Amino acid sequence: MWRFLILVVFAPVLLPSCRTPVREPETDARIMINYTDWTESVALTYLAAMLLEERLEYEVVTKLAGVDTVFREIAEGEADIFADAWLPFTHSQYFEEYGEHLEDLGPNYREARTGLVVPAWSDIKSIGEIRELYDNPVIGIDTTAGIMQNATRALNEYTLENELVSLTDAGMSERVEEALKRREDVVFTGWEPHWLFFRYELRYLDDPLGIFPDEERIHTIARKGFKEDHPRAATFFERMVLSEKQINELLYEVFLARDPLDGVKEWAAKNEFIVNQWVRGLRPEREKVM
Repeated sequence: MWRFLILVVFAPVLLPSCRTPVREPETDARIMINYTDWTESVALTYLAAMLLEERLEYEVVTKLAGVDTVFREIAEGEADIFADAWLPFTHSQYFEEYGEHLEDLGPNYREARTGLVVPAWSDIKSIGEIRELYDNPVIGIDTTAGIMQNATRALNEYTLENELVSLTDAGMSERVEEALKRREDVVFTGWEPHWLFFRYELRYLDDPLGIFPDEERIHTIARKGFKEDHPRAATFFERMVLSEKQINELLYEVFLARDPLDGVKEWAAKNEFIVNQWVRGLRPEREKVM
């Protein structure tokens, strides 16, 4: 009889030990992602934002800005994430300036490349041949992009007199498409991944002076302290790595869609297996009482 009474008295004390241990919830589940108007930046940002909100229950805010502003705001802690940092060359200047204030969450695409690009059927084989075979402007993107700085250097070092035109990614793509449809020669600042390479037969010009790097990687970078503040999101970004086929299909789905969000949802539905690998075990845990 006394044994029974003792158990009854102390049972309430033992109950808390039956709770399932869980991770501490994040105090702030809001993430700000900066991006540029470059085609892969839009696609990667919308994809990450959609999955973070729908699968991991974060509140995500996105901001479109120039690449110089993107890096500065992340370094100063005004934004959290940029999923389109090109390493080790194209964006090296920003890492030299802000590197100590950034966290590298690793590559999301490992086979990136930049250079001057022409239609596959063009007679121009190398950058130096532009001087004799092409009088029109070289079509470029916004002036702060690393590829534009390399393009300016190429025009100077190959002693080319062509004008370098600065447009948005969409404006550049439109000009290139118009020339391709008329089967006119065009030289432009191209990079992969980009939906133009998915849709058309294009070719990089040979670069004997080695101004444009042959191969780069696209990394996701974060503000200092992001991993500690948002461990689930950090793990998600470390897992979010795409193959050449996957990223090209993603960019093309976004290009075809009126709204980029529709494009990334279409891609995610077709690639449910890989998406599930990225988010596995990262949903916020709830305290459970047994």
